[in-house]
Amino acid sequence: MTTSTEPLIFPVGHYTGAFHPTVGAPVRYHSLRIGELGITLDDEQALGVWAAAHRPLDRPDQPWTRTAVANIARTLMGIADPESIMDEFFETGVLVEVEPGTQDAIGFARAHRVEPLMIGLGNTPDHPLTCGIGFLGAAPVVTVPTLVFDILQWGSLANSLWDVCAAFATAGAQGGVSNTDEHNPEYVLTTFLTSLYTLLGPNAAYIDEARGL
Repeated sequence: MTTSTEPLIFPVGHYTGAFHPTVGAPVRYHSLRIGELGITLDDEQALGVWAAAHRPLDRPDQPWTRTAVANIARTLMGIADPESIMDEFFETGVLVEVEPGTQDAIGFARAHRVEPLMIGLGNTPDHPLTCGIGFLGAAPVVTVPTLVFDILQWGSLANSLWDVCAAFATAGAQGGVSNTDEHNPEYVLTTFLTSLYTLLGPNAAYIDEARGL
């Protein structure tokens, strides 16, 4: 990933669909769920900005920042003023900015968790250090390093992403994992965040608020 002076942007929430009030009626709104709260996106432009925060898989080396999200929303989705929508989403927590490797990132991880939306398919004899994610009976939608796969599959078991990273680091230290970097929860978190777009882009996972907030 190339460097950027801007923080990374991540979308928060589980998209739960469009609402048509009657037969044949146009969409009245789109819905997200964050924790126990339902979020209403009143128009296609709002949905488009939220969708644009999911970095496409064909841009793996591009830092996904305010600039990148605004550009794709404007040029590919025809949204005239994505910045004002983004500002509102930052206020409501539908979008978050994170600088991996900082205390800010730990704060993000304490306040959020990452939940899978697809099935873990495991590794293969030819590629034992990576794991597929997708649907049974089909080729993997995405393939990620084992560390990322493990953090994702533990995501539903803890209150926050930070709790998962801390548990992973402790387990690695106690189990004698040879890469001692993985004994450090901050390293684990940074590694996971750099791969998180790979999960968010194809909707293999989503970011939710931490339990107990």
